[in-house]
Amino acid sequence: MAKKKIRMGVVGTGGIARGSHIPGIQRSPDAELVALCDIVPEKLKSAAETYSIEDAYCFKNYRDLIKCPDVDAITICTPNDSHVPIALEAVAHNKPFAVEKPISTNARSAKKLADAVAAASLPSMICFSYRFRSSAMYAKDFVSSGKLGKLRHVYTRYTQAWANPENNTPLVWRFNEKMSGSGALGDLGSHMLDLVRFIIDEEYIDFTAMNGTFTRERSVINGKPGETGVVDVDDYSHFFATTSGGIATSFEISRNCTGRGNYQRIEIYGDKGAIVYEAEHEDSLSVCLEPDQLNRKRFDRIPIPVKYKADQMQTFFNMVKGRKSFPGATIADGYMNQVYLDAVKRSAKSGKIVRIQAQS
Repeated sequence: MAKKKIRMGVVGTGGIARGSHIPGIQRSPDAELVALCDIVPEKLKSAAETYSIEDAYCFKNYRDLIKCPDVDAITICTPNDSHVPIALEAVAHNKPFAVEKPISTNARSAKKLADAVAAASLPSMICFSYRFRSSAMYAKDFVSSGKLGKLRHVYTRYTQAWANPENNTPLVWRFNEKMSGSGALGDLGSHMLDLVRFIIDEEYIDFTAMNGTFTRERSVINGKPGETGVVDVDDYSHFFATTSGGIATSFEISRNCTGRGNYQRIEIYGDKGAIVYEAEHEDSLSVCLEPDQLNRKRFDRIPIPVKYKADQMQTFFNMVKGRKSFPGATIADGYMNQVYLDAVKRSAKSGKIVRIQAQS
């Protein structure tokens, strides 16, 4: 007898749904795509045609999709300000969910969702996709093995170029603070805050930040010729953080770095060795550990064992089926990430160090 597949509904049919969530559903032997939701009729129609979803399972209101008895679980691929309301509706109907990052636009609403999920013991995951890179999981093992010794520094960079004014990128929702919460900080910085936390297994205790905006107006989508709107989020975010174990870390985050597509680099330095995680066209890990490497100050790229291969959506399906959930991030992880994002924003605004209060 064939095992029952998880019948998935996808809320939001934009780029992240089409590029990550839906392909992940299609790859899995444990799930199938049965329903779609989007508030833009043209996008909903296009997605339905692409994925052969019947009209009866195409919804304009996420509440109707979640209530549908033929939907077992959902993924949330919408702008940041709608993540928590949609997820809370899923909790109310006891339907597992995976939600895009960042979890919200502020820690207050994120806490509300984290508490609801904990009370319901509902399988759920926030999609910090770079945890699933083989090089990131291998790096985590290097750190936990103690081979690097006592960690002293972590230097992190995540850069893209798509927001450069030369690209004429219009005023999409990512440039609106009410919808996004922040700019490059929440879009890219949330990933790096999580990835470093995941690899070194420590919390952050304080932040010192500087955020800035290069392009303060952008063309309005479907507006009149020459019509522009105000950008009220950051184009870049640079900040320092100290971890609970005393590690000094720095983060350079920008969507205005010419020539970069999706470049990431994390350098981790201990008193016995160092590793460098790097990713854009492919992900890699380089190490400086052996006596010859240390003497010559040389980093060598190493092959990554196949055992570190993982799939984001399959991990969510494993959660739903009660299997191993590593390396998936929990909603509690998403809440702490939002606490850190809020702290970076406060530091950048005040020009002062912001210390993290104990979280209950």
